Amino acid sequence: MIKILIADDEDFIRHGMRYAIPWEDNGMEVIGEAGNGEEALQLAVRLRPDIVLADIQMPLMDGLELAQRLRELLPETRVVILTAYGNTENLTSAIDVKVSAFLLKSADSKKILESVIKVKKEVEAAQASSHKVSQLKDIYEENRHLIKGTLLSRFLQNQVSYSYFAKKAGKIGLELFASSYALALIRTDSTDEKLVLGSLIQHFLRFQPFAFFIRDHQAIVILNTEEYPLDRNAMDDILPGILPVTFGNSIVVMRDITSPEEFPLVYTVLTQALEHCFWNTGQPYTLLTPEQRFSSDPEIQPYTYESQLITAILSRDSGKIQQQLHTYYSYMEEHKCSRLLFLESVKRLAVLLGAVSEDTADILKINALMEELETPREIMDLIASLALPSKTEHPAHSQIAPALHYIHQHYTEDIHLEDAAGAAYLSPGYLSRIFKAETGYSFKEYIHRLRIQKAQDLVCGTDLKYYEIAEQVGYKDYKYFSAYFNKIAGCSAKEYRNTHSRSSI
Repeated sequence: MIKILIADDEDFIRHGMRYAIPWEDNGMEVIGEAGNGEEALQLAVRLRPDIVLADIQMPLMDGLELAQRLRELLPETRVVILTAYGNTENLTSAIDVKVSAFLLKSADSKKILESVIKVKKEVEAAQASSHKVSQLKDIYEENRHLIKGTLLSRFLQNQVSYSYFAKKAGKIGLELFASSYALALIRTDSTDEKLVLGSLIQHFLRFQPFAFFIRDHQAIVILNTEEYPLDRNAMDDILPGILPVTFGNSIVVMRDITSPEEFPLVYTVLTQALEHCFWNTGQPYTLLTPEQRFSSDPEIQPYTYESQLITAILSRDSGKIQQQLHTYYSYMEEHKCSRLLFLESVKRLAVLLGAVSEDTADILKINALMEELETPREIMDLIASLALPSKTEHPAHSQIAPALHYIHQHYTEDIHLEDAAGAAYLSPGYLSRIFKAETGYSFKEYIHRLRIQKAQDLVCGTDLKYYEIAEQVGYKDYKYFSAYFNKIAGCSAKEYRNTHSRSSI
């Protein structure tokens, strides 16, 4: 319903217009009456009518002044001026204050209704337009981060020029005016993009971060280092909080960037570095300066070594197989080939091994498992388990039982896949294969979930401080504990204790 306010100092005029004209039959309702201009203004501010029918001559404030005040306070409200005379001496003033119509009081009800219906259509058209604009604004606000991230992604990948990027960035509120930046490229292990970006923003907060996904499982974080330098001390402090959402040591950061114009070149270097950093297993992240460059060796040709390994497999000579595995791995390590090239090569090996080996392993599952392994040694152990299959004929669940027992006995310690494999008398690669198939989790993920499960019991069942619980379940650094608890439990340890303490009362 379109809301109408009638303002006239004559009662019979107000009442006549209110009750003689079928407003409701035409989608309108009278929400109030006023006997003078000031009263009309107060009612309008309170009731916010769509249309005001105002006598041009009223005490305290005339109709034109009322129209002027309403234009200032309620610009969406339309005003129809009523006059008792047929002269046009006030027409110029009416135009100045943008009244919607100028009617004679003596006009019959039909004529007044027709004129007001025209104004009603104007109001409805304006409301529809305003609603559409509001919807577009809401859509923009909801997707503003995505819009900024898309523009940055196109710029970083050289799909648009810097001048185009700078022009569009200003329009969408993407402000990059600092004199010093750092860019981080991080491979993630989570499909929950909201969780990942939230964690990255939280722990890089002092650097005014802007984080977004540039491709699947790869996040970019733009950091303002004008006030705080991003050195190794800063990274060491941040690392525990972001490690639970990252994939191994796949964190590469370029610092000392002096202009956003350098971002595309920096991104190219970071992409190359990300493909090589998994050989640096002793480093939890890679911190670069603009002078450093990475490039893949175009001369890497692993096909000969793949062929030699298959030949050794066919010979069924375990000594030759082990020697060729070592030779192949040494060649790839020496040349520091990219992770992409290494995975392509070992996947070819897996297919070939599946064709010639007596092992009945599902090669598709093996290839998927390779993508989840964080280090080249873990991947190579998996290949070795195909090349040198386990002699045992026991079912997988019975084979991993000793490993699970070992984990549950030693989860508070710094244990590795090799430790559990030794306890089960299995190769690390073979245990890795059957472990994921039987438990649904990788070895590392299983340990973290076990630790957090034990921590949840302690959070609810004891009054221990959170750092004490962290130590009891195997986390020497409380920041690691806090980050993994949030990731696995979906809330902080404090929130978990508060929630479950209330529910148990």
